[in-house]
Amino acid sequence: MISRSPLKPEQVTRIKGEYPDAEQAAREYELAIRSYFKLSDGEFPRFDLVLLGMASEGHTASLFPGTRALHEKRRIAVSNWVGKLLSERITLTPPAINNAAHVIFMVTGADKAPALTAVLERVYEPDQLPAQLIRPANGTLLWLVDTAASGLLTRAIRE
Repeated sequence: MISRSPLKPEQVTRIKGEYPDAEQAAREYELAIRSYFKLSDGEFPRFDLVLLGMASEGHTASLFPGTRALHEKRRIAVSNWVGKLLSERITLTPPAINNAAHVIFMVTGADKAPALTAVLERVYEPDQLPAQLIRPANGTLLWLVDTAASGLLTRAIRE
């Protein structure tokens, strides 16, 4: 996807997921982001766009239900132990995502319909439905969903 975009190589900072130490990879990624955006401690990058998906249990990025990364307030990226996967994952934090100019969720498939309905129309419970944490304060949020994923929504949507 990136190879076909007009991005310059210096505009792409990848997470080194091949590292055996996920925390080291998260810290290096955060330092690279801080350097690129010339950020001081406590500042978050202003990404032009964050593109997200959502899983059938409501997780997004590697922000899984009940994990510690959901409550991170200072870091840009963290390693996050996900017990159900028996794996450390690396993720942007909610404050970093929420500082983006634009956030787009792309959600497809009938298996996502219950979670999508819960995220958009039910009680705010981000510990159970992490996608609810994504609410850009000074940016836009767009949900692109297919007919199958939107099958349980009660509010009108535009096709």
